[in-house]
Parts: sequence; structure tokens; C-alpha cells
Amino acid sequence: MNKSTLLINSLRVLSWFPLPVLHGLGIITGSLLTWLPNKPRRIAAKNLQLCFPDLSARQRQKLLHQSMIESSKTLLEMGAMWFWPVERLWKLDKGVTGRDHIEKILSQGRGVIALTPHLGQWEFLGMLAQSIAPMTSLYRPPRMEDFDRFLKTARKRLGNTLAPTTASGVKMIFSCLKKGEMAGILPDQDPGNSGIFAPFFGTEANTMTLINKLAERSNAGIVIAYAERLPWGQGFITHIHAVDSEDILNKDPVIAATALNRAIERCVLELPDQYQWIYKRFKKRPENEAKLY
Repeated sequence: MNKSTLLINSLRVLSWFPLPVLHGLGIITGSLLTWLPNKPRRIAAKNLQLCFPDLSARQRQKLLHQSMIESSKTLLEMGAMWFWPVERLWKLDKGVTGRDHIEKILSQGRGVIALTPHLGQWEFLGMLAQSIAPMTSLYRPPRMEDFDRFLKTARKRLGNTLAPTTASGVKMIFSCLKKGEMAGILPDQDPGNSGIFAPFFGTEANTMTLINKLAERSNAGIVIAYAERLPWGQGFITHIHAVDSEDILNKDPVIAATALNRAIERCVLELPDQYQWIYKRFKKRPENEAKLY
């Protein structure tokens, strides 16, 4: 059995359990990860130290514990997100705040760039977005081809169109925006050599420049959204915030990238324990700066 098959089968087994059970497992798993030596905990602890230097050691430890639990829940929920019937997933929708921000932009005949940081359950947003307008989501294909095929099938069943992080994928995103549709983009991934350094919670982070380029060329509006996980499998509340695109459209790429990170920060501060702190957000460093991980 190859890695893709093992992973897909594991997700299928997880999908057999109701969310309250998965959340209970998430509490156990996250607590173990907090207290036992492991790589995710080390990365999360470093990120929290960098991003919240004013917190006391006890406060950061508490946030670390909470974040490891929520990250565990996120991963354990993926089986449900990718295997459950759409009708069953709809029952997890417990409301949307700020939907009018998207509707206002669409009513002007403009496309919408929906920024969806790794906060809460971002996979749930892909399904919910289809109830507002057609959406094309930019995604980074996994290295395992079999798993990539599975992932595309799982996400497309929710009505989502996927665009890979390639030149052709960016053209797909631009095209959907010009048609007055929505484009979903994860704005807090390391964009590799195409990024620029800008502060994220006070630490320089390699930040994408694609957002302001797309917005400028397509005249699209920008919102930022996340699905807040409610405790014990009660569902998700989706929060949509308007983004002041003036600075993000600034011709100075550092000003634009800083404004983008600031928008992400505001959302993270609303729900800090449900942010994916286990991701190496500061992996790439400016020239001559030491590695952080």
C-alpha cells in the first residue's frame, strides 16, 4: 500500500465518526502533542514566541496547548470535509456574518478575491462560497499524484473549481474575476521566489504579491473570511470582513504586502487558538539572516 492510499483510507475511516467524537480525539491528541517532544509543537512554540513576545511564558503555553488541540481537530475533520455528503456538511453551517460585503461587490459587476487564511476550518469555506457565487480556488497540488487526484475530486464535488499554483492557474483566477465571480486564495502560504518580505506580527515573512496584481488588473474587490469552529462538533460560523484595498493596491510592493499581512493579523487576533501555528510561516529568511526553525 503506497502513502497516498494509506492517507486516503485513513481519512475515510475518520469520516465514519461524528464531529463530537473527532473533537474529543482532537483534545487528546493536541494535549499529547503539547507535552511530548515533537516537531509540530516546536514550530508552533517558535511562531508564538515570535508573534506574541509580550505574552508571559504561562500565557504562551496556554495558547500553545489550545492551538495544538485546534490544529488536531482541523486535521481530524478533513475526512468529514472530503467524504461526507454535501447535504450532511450543510447542516454544519451555523450562520454567516458579513455576507453583504461580498454581495455589494458582486452587485457592482466586479469579481471578489476571497482571502482565506489557515484559520478555523478553511475547507468548509469552499463549500459555503458556492451558495454566494461560483468560485475558483488557487491551490498548491500535493506531491503525491494519487492524493492530488483524490483532493481535486473531493473539492470539486462541492462545486469548487481548482486552479493550480502555476501560470495557467493564475490565468484561471484572473478569468473568473473578470467574469464577476469569486477567487479563493490562501494568503498566508510561503510563495517561494515570487514573494517579498513584509512584517507579519512584527517578523519579516515571505509574502505573496499576487493579490494586489490580480486586484489591480481585474478591478476585483477584496474580502477576508474564515470559518470559526464551534466546540464539540456544533458546526461552523463563517465570518467575512471587508478589506480596505487602497494599501493592498499600492504600487510599492512592500506597502501592499504589509497591508495584506495586517488584514490576516486582524482575523488571527479574533481567533488565535484556531490559527495554524504549526506551519513554518517564517521558514524563508532575508539574505544573511539566520534560520528561525
